[in-house]
Amino acid sequence: MSGNRVQRIGADQLISGLPKHMEAVAGEGNTTYWEIVPGKNACATCRTMRGMRFAKNPGPVHPNCTCEIRRVAQPEKQPGEVASDTLQGYGDNATKQFEAGQKITVEIRSLGLFLAGCWIRVDGEEERTTGLMRPGKIMLFEFSKFREPPVPWTVFLMCIGGDNSTITYSIRG
Repeated sequence: MSGNRVQRIGADQLISGLPKHMEAVAGEGNTTYWEIVPGKNACATCRTMRGMRFAKNPGPVHPNCTCEIRRVAQPEKQPGEVASDTLQGYGDNATKQFEAGQKITVEIRSLGLFLAGCWIRVDGEEERTTGLMRPGKIMLFEFSKFREPPVPWTVFLMCIGGDNSTITYSIRG
């Protein structure tokens, strides 16, 4: 026997934790991915693959594999918060400049014990107001632009109501 051994790697043997014919990278930007769902009597190789996501259908993990390969839709990406703060008293204001998607949502919440509201101006063009709101009331406003993302936004907010009025705002997009 010689000291040199030739190692044979079969289709069902693991390389870096995966069978050598698979790539464990979910496709970014795609709307679906593939997932291996091992059966109750699955082998150790298949059980280690539970929950892994693939950009393409990976095919059976090994010969005679009975695990299910399921196509799964990517969850919709939720818009993130780009700005939030509190405005207190009549005339208190803030201007927020940021880049976001084609649609933003502005949430205004009246706080404190007094009637309060907010005047909103987007890009110096579109204006909306909440009017005076009772404490605890929430109003949502949506604004949209049809441009290639990321879209530049300038949002001006001003507190309306008495000197003791308070609002909070949150901008998502």
